[in-house]
Amino acid sequence: MPFTLRNSICAFAVLFHISCISVASGQSCDCSSAIVPVHVDVLLPKDPTDPFGGLKSNASSLRRLNETYDVFGVYCQPKTAQSTDVVQLLVHGFTYTNQYWSPATEEFRNQSYTDFACDRGLPSFAIDLVGVGLSSRPTNASDVQYATHSAVVTQLARHLKTASILPGVEPFKKVIGIGHSAGSVTLIFGAVAEADQSPFDGLILTGNLIIEPGTLLTIPGVTSARNDTPLRWGALDPDYTTTNNRSILYPTDPTSFSPRMLIFDAFTKDVGTVATFPGLSVSSLTTNYTGPVTKVVGSKDQGFCTGTDRCDDVAALTATERVLWPEAKSFQVIVAPGSGHCMNLDFLAKGPFNTFVNLVNQFVAL
Repeated sequence: MPFTLRNSICAFAVLFHISCISVASGQSCDCSSAIVPVHVDVLLPKDPTDPFGGLKSNASSLRRLNETYDVFGVYCQPKTAQSTDVVQLLVHGFTYTNQYWSPATEEFRNQSYTDFACDRGLPSFAIDLVGVGLSSRPTNASDVQYATHSAVVTQLARHLKTASILPGVEPFKKVIGIGHSAGSVTLIFGAVAEADQSPFDGLILTGNLIIEPGTLLTIPGVTSARNDTPLRWGALDPDYTTTNNRSILYPTDPTSFSPRMLIFDAFTKDVGTVATFPGLSVSSLTTNYTGPVTKVVGSKDQGFCTGTDRCDDVAALTATERVLWPEAKSFQVIVAPGSGHCMNLDFLAKGPFNTFVNLVNQFVAL
């Protein structure tokens, strides 16, 4: 049986380049696609494998990136009239796109966090990071680093507070950042760089725990994208990467997720860059970010929890992780029972979804 795409929606706005694209839209959710021009002026490490993305580099090892990129995103809001003072800015992980937050097929509607949030009155803006999906893809993969991603996401958060993203959508008073895996590292990079000037009113960091320098998560099958799928990516810089084995992103128990989800996941995979894995060490840096922070990790996350006792004692894990967030208004770690690394994509997704919504509501009330 073929996958069936959900509603195709086109939106128009004066301030944005707009694209027609098939996007998820549930019974309680209106979704529109937009491409937002974002100007980036940042210092990048000349070596894209710098484990801290330039945050600990001296001036001689940095170079300037001054570019404007088009960032694709899908904005979803509840159909019913409810307060839209808050919006969730959703940031995907390595080789994913905005579809991580809402797979564009009816079969996996239960894996749509944007629909789940709409049902509970919360709008969201899920983006494709630069270099990925329908966002601008720089010719040189070395331009796509965490400093680039962080600058884009930070600019978008500020924009969401100061301008209308689409006709009839007023600026928001609060923006909550929710990241997954490398998307969480992007938000952490911003928290380190921006500290108390960050535009985010709360951070929910999923699929992320401290990674010490020199220690990398192992994802089998990471390869140059152009070698993996020449027909699609044959013209790309060889430092754009993808993966041909995504099983580690799920629990080891094959009955905990749909085998068709694994097929769909492989079919819709995208690219990352060589900077992705070394830059995970950003998670080991101290930040003076002052908003509330929660990390959510699956107990069956093969990269962080499975095969270790690291996630068994949540209080001890929280104490270890808390050290790096000394100024945070609040901090906690939540271990989602039975969930894997990509907790949105297995049968237990509604557990983490409930956690995300509850956290957003808590953060807004602070």
